[in-house]
Amino acid sequence: MPDVPDRDDREAEIARLLGKWMKEQQKLILQLLGDPPDLSKLPPQFWEEIGAEGVAILRPFMNKEALAAAERVLGTISIGVDWALINEAAVEWATRYTFELISGINETSRQALQKLIPSYFEEGLSQGELRDRLSNLYSPVRAEMIARTEVTRAAVEGERMTVRELARYGVQMVEVWQTRNDEIVCPICGPKHGKKKGDGWTENDGPPAHPRCRCWINHEAVL
Repeated sequence: MPDVPDRDDREAEIARLLGKWMKEQQKLILQLLGDPPDLSKLPPQFWEEIGAEGVAILRPFMNKEALAAAERVLGTISIGVDWALINEAAVEWATRYTFELISGINETSRQALQKLIPSYFEEGLSQGELRDRLSNLYSPVRAEMIARTEVTRAAVEGERMTVRELARYGVQMVEVWQTRNDEIVCPICGPKHGKKKGDGWTENDGPPAHPRCRCWINHEAVL
């Protein structure tokens, strides 16, 4: 199976929405921190609320990408499966994983702020300098990195949930790692190109094997 169709467009749309969420989050954080900044003004409830907003943005995309990948797998075989079960699995996975992902993103931001605010006082930063440093944390680059990585993850998971369903019908398939196999493939993924799961890699190490990983998996029937 080829790479995710229209990948650039899919990544761009997710990055745009995440970038908007991050920009609004940065603005709100600066407002709440005050001058001088006080971290106690960002209680756990604040992170829970913005986390819920992030989940609401990302979950539909993760569900959609997983289902699209599932359909691509089914388009290559002649055996029918219960699509309702695959849809249910996609919804369950997207809900659980997106919550974990957004929680991790916010935890990274929270820890960065815990280091940044003391610097404000130690280095005598201005509000403008604080804003600039926060901009690095909530940058479009970060949104793009997340979007690229998670399109890969959703596509891989969609294929896997379909293959698990096919196994119920006695169809056994093995994963084969695929890269673009060109000069920009990274040293992590390059050696795995064309390798079956168990031959130097496991389900736990990808893809995505790293941030911005654009690898994918093919499935071959076990004869």
